[in-house]
Amino acid sequence: IATRYDKTAEAYQAAVTLASLLMWV
Repeated sequence: IATRYDKTAEAYQAAVTLASLLMWV
């Protein structure tokens, strides 16, 4: 569960980062 949660957290963080970059651009 921990590993799955970590991967989900990474994917969520990446999505937030991409969204922020798109908004800034």
